[in-house]
Amino acid sequence: MAVKPTHEELGKKVKGLEKEVSDSKRAEDVIEKFFEQPMNLHIIAGLDGKIHRVNRGWGTFLGYSNEEIEGTFFYDLVHPDDLDSTIKEMGKLGKGVTTFYFENRYRHKNGSYRFLAWSAIASLDDQLVYAVASDFTDRIRAEAALRESEEKFRRLVENALVGVYQIEEGGKFIMANRKMAEMFGYDSPESLIASVDNIANLYARPEERPVILKDIDAKGSVSGKTLEFRKKDGKSLWGKIHTKVIREEEKTIYEGLMEDITESKLAKEERKKLEDRLHRAQKMEAMGLMAGGVAHDLNNILSGIVSYPELLLMDLPEESPLRKPLETIQESGMRAADVVEDLLTIARGIATGKETLNLNTILSEYLGTPEFQELEKTHSFVDFKTELDPDLLNMSGSPTHIKKVLTNLVTNASEAIEVSGTVTLSTENRYMDEPVKGYEDVHQGEYALLSISDEGTGISQKDLDRIFEPFYTKKVMGRSGTGLGLAVVWNTVQDHNGYINVNTSEKGTVFELYFPVTREEMVAEQEGVPLEDYLGHGEKILVIDDEERQREIASGILTRLGYKAEAVSSGEEAIEYVKEHPVDLILLDMVMPKGINGRKTYEEIIKIRPAQKAIIASGYAKTREVDLAQELGAGKYIKKPYTLSKVGLAVKEELEK
Repeated sequence: MAVKPTHEELGKKVKGLEKEVSDSKRAEDVIEKFFEQPMNLHIIAGLDGKIHRVNRGWGTFLGYSNEEIEGTFFYDLVHPDDLDSTIKEMGKLGKGVTTFYFENRYRHKNGSYRFLAWSAIASLDDQLVYAVASDFTDRIRAEAALRESEEKFRRLVENALVGVYQIEEGGKFIMANRKMAEMFGYDSPESLIASVDNIANLYARPEERPVILKDIDAKGSVSGKTLEFRKKDGKSLWGKIHTKVIREEEKTIYEGLMEDITESKLAKEERKKLEDRLHRAQKMEAMGLMAGGVAHDLNNILSGIVSYPELLLMDLPEESPLRKPLETIQESGMRAADVVEDLLTIARGIATGKETLNLNTILSEYLGTPEFQELEKTHSFVDFKTELDPDLLNMSGSPTHIKKVLTNLVTNASEAIEVSGTVTLSTENRYMDEPVKGYEDVHQGEYALLSISDEGTGISQKDLDRIFEPFYTKKVMGRSGTGLGLAVVWNTVQDHNGYINVNTSEKGTVFELYFPVTREEMVAEQEGVPLEDYLGHGEKILVIDDEERQREIASGILTRLGYKAEAVSSGEEAIEYVKEHPVDLILLDMVMPKGINGRKTYEEIIKIRPAQKAIIASGYAKTREVDLAQELGAGKYIKKPYTLSKVGLAVKEELEK
């Protein structure tokens, strides 16, 4: 018989049961509170997928109320692409395997899908699954946005039209984009990074890098710094860099951008050259115009100094004491005429015609002239050496001007030697297909090269840029002579379609003159014609000149030569004269500022007398107006100052046509 518990014992048991119930209730409350917290999605579902219970998190993250979701099957909410994997995971749970982490997507009430990460355990006794999920959609989207941003940045860097780089303090590339590699001539960024141990090796002047780094470190960055680099093939690359220093713990990184400004740099330099060339051309043109005007006036003045002594000498006996002074006056006038000829050359007009010649012949003739012999005497400390190509090709040119070029350059070369040294005169055939310094391009082909080198003091770069300007060598460099010599050289070479190249150093200077060759043979030089061969026989000649002195000189020469000379002071007078008086020939001044010029005068005269013969005279170089007059039928062109032979030969030749 069982012992009946005492009242006290029953009381204790009741209290114990009450405690258990209370503890159980508290536990249930805790579980309930945990289950209902909305920070995650909680679910109790059958292994068949039917939802028994969900917490408020389903409303928070998926937008459904408990009433809408409980009793449905969660498979209906799973993304179609995740359904198979979800069914497989449920199968594992049905076998008692705990799910520690599983991802899938659930459809939100608004139709979008949310990313959920699940942990779950199954109670096989009651065929239920207890699961909790966290929504990591925002993280997925943030990661996707980050990846997209990184991809955009990567594409931006890769497709940038400028170089992008990161460089270690020691000069090694950390990163470079495709453009950076391309600028330096590498196939890929990887190739650039692997090939270049130190970016200083890419600098045209490696010593510049420490200076640049010091500047960056002091300021934190530099922007718009222009530097010259060397590409993989050794060619120049001009870059404009924008660099910032980044300090990370113990590591220093230099990152930035680099623009390839090679084309713009070269274009700017070329534009500067063109501007300088244009300025020089304009300056030379202005000086040429001035020189031409001065030359015209001087030639008119010199006509008296040159022509009158010649006429007077014809009447003086050989033993006359006046012959020597008159010859000196005439010689001085001819020298002055040579200076005028230089001025006309600077005015870009070669007065004498061009003919086939050979530089070897010109050079050999020059070495036998009194001028060269005098130069040897005054510069006894200079050795003169020639190196002439025996097979030198001919050229087309003006012997007078080529001789002047030679005289000027040899004189300058001699003066450049202060103590002792050698001046070398050489010729050779040269095929040219590359530009010469100072010229954009050259006409490809064969050239006769005349080279004059000296072992003198050289020319400074400052002076080298201006030596061909008239008077520069005299006024600035203190050289002897008129200061026109090198200006004559430059203009003569231009008029012969040639090129000049000057190389200079402390050891001396070399002038190289290139002249286009011709395959034509030289014509044997005519001997001087005796006076008797160009005397006239009383033919009537009309002198047309606006200068009274020129009319007197020309008329005097023509009279001395046996012609009957008449003179008028303008084109208008000449037109009226020939209407009434036929003449055998007219001696026509081309430039008459106060009225119509020579060409217009001749044009009107041939309307009256279509077969009228004429020769043209001018103190200027030959101009387009002269060409036009000759196209109308005028004959030979002669340049003032007048000489007996010059006028006589021209008149005789025209009358005999």
